[in-house]
Amino acid sequence: MADIPKPDYAQIVKDAGIPNDAESVRKLLKAEMQKEGCEINNDSRFSPFWRLMEGAVITCTLWLINTLLVTFIMPNMFLATAKGKYLDLLAWACRVLRKEASKAKGKVLFQRAAVKGPALIIPKDTWIQTEAINGKIYRVKVLADTTMEENDTTVAVCVEAEHAGAGYNLGGGYFHVLPVVISGIAAATNEDDWLVENGADEESDDDLRLRVRNQWSAVAKWHIDAAYRSLLMEKAGIQDDNIYFEHNAPRGPGTANALILLDTGEPSADMITMLNQHIKDNGQHGHGDDLLVMAMPSTQHAISVKVWPKVALTPDERAALAISVENFIRAAFRENSDFPATRTTPIGRFSFSRLGQELHAQFAGIDSLEFEQSDIESNLTIPRLSSLTVAMQG
Repeated sequence: MADIPKPDYAQIVKDAGIPNDAESVRKLLKAEMQKEGCEINNDSRFSPFWRLMEGAVITCTLWLINTLLVTFIMPNMFLATAKGKYLDLLAWACRVLRKEASKAKGKVLFQRAAVKGPALIIPKDTWIQTEAINGKIYRVKVLADTTMEENDTTVAVCVEAEHAGAGYNLGGGYFHVLPVVISGIAAATNEDDWLVENGADEESDDDLRLRVRNQWSAVAKWHIDAAYRSLLMEKAGIQDDNIYFEHNAPRGPGTANALILLDTGEPSADMITMLNQHIKDNGQHGHGDDLLVMAMPSTQHAISVKVWPKVALTPDERAALAISVENFIRAAFRENSDFPATRTTPIGRFSFSRLGQELHAQFAGIDSLEFEQSDIESNLTIPRLSSLTVAMQG
């Protein structure tokens, strides 16, 4: 959250006239004692009496002010800086609860090995996994026995992530490894819009802060962006900065579009249908409102990069570096969340020079690299990969 205030509570306390250093407390203590008629004749630093006062009064007072008040009580009094359970209490006052972690759910497409054949069963609890991404393998499992009818070549099977978390919201093609072969099945893969319910980590403090702040704008309930933003954030776990509105009456007077993004992956048709039903059919829209939830339109880009690795790398290290560079770039284009890449966004400029800097910072084995594309400028669209080529040089 870039615009979060960062108040200097120590300075605020000092400006309020509250002493927050040993010398100021010492002067205040002496002044108060003089007011009471208690004169201290031996106030040198070698005085046992004064050392006792300093240990018993001044040290404790400074702890109460600088530790308890400045670093604990004051930050947790305000939405902008509260953390953990204290932020939960502030959220509860606005009828907002922190969202728990959830598992990704979606559909994986299984393909028959032959052109025709008898009915096949995709067994419940069949695992489909990824290749290692930054050292981690992600798995989803089939939720129920699913039949591929006689002579059908494909069947879409409902799956659920092994664990809760946003890391499973991967782009198309990532889930394609069958660790246990199924007789008659040639391949399994997730398509670009495979997600029905996106997985989520436990809501972070900053994300919860955004929802609570949005709630103040949503109290009127009808006709305003904040109300619809709040509904979408609560229902589908979509983050505040991944919801965009088109207000220019795209389908006539009283109409608007809510364009949504996922941090990784793409929303499926089932997810879009569920959100539109939630808004339209469950009484969540204002009188006369016509709001349509849509996936953010995408633009397709063929990206190629040349990488010159350090000469000391072995062939295996070069191959591993190529895979890591590819996954890092895919993270920038919202296909995985395993690398700290700056993501593509609507209404912005995607900088390949910045992406190159991030790659250098992430991988010490890169000597040089060169993208063959110029920066991508987008309006209400999200850049996606149509293809990606990582060419190792030397």
